[in-house]
This record gives sequence, C-alpha cells and structure tokens, in this order.
Amino acid sequence: MKYLAVLFWAILLLEMVNFVLNSLEGGGPLNLITPIVAAVIFTIIVVLFDMTMKPLKKDTSQQ
Repeated sequence: MKYLAVLFWAILLLEMVNFVLNSLEGGGPLNLITPIVAAVIFTIIVVLFDMTMKPLKKDTSQQ
C-alpha cells in the first residue's frame, strides 16, 4: 500500500512540474505520458532502495 502512495504522489507532483515547465516555455501541447513514465521509474527505484535498506532478520532461536 505504501508503494501505491509513492506512485500516486510521484504522478501528481511530476504532472504539476510538467505543467509549470510547459507554461514557462510558452504553453505548447501538454505531454501527459512522460511524467507518468518518470513516476513509475521513480517508484521502482524507491521499491528497490527499500528492499536493499531493510536489515537482515537474524535467527535467534538457535542460541
């Protein structure tokens, strides 16, 4: 569920950045696909980063 929240906010924020940058350039046609692709890539990076940062579980029953 936390990764869906990351994806939602990544899409929302990257779409806003896309809109602002497009407006600063003079306001041509708005590209909606590129920010979504970037948000998916960002979410995958966050998932991989989370998987590598988790501590290893140690088995304490054998001591």
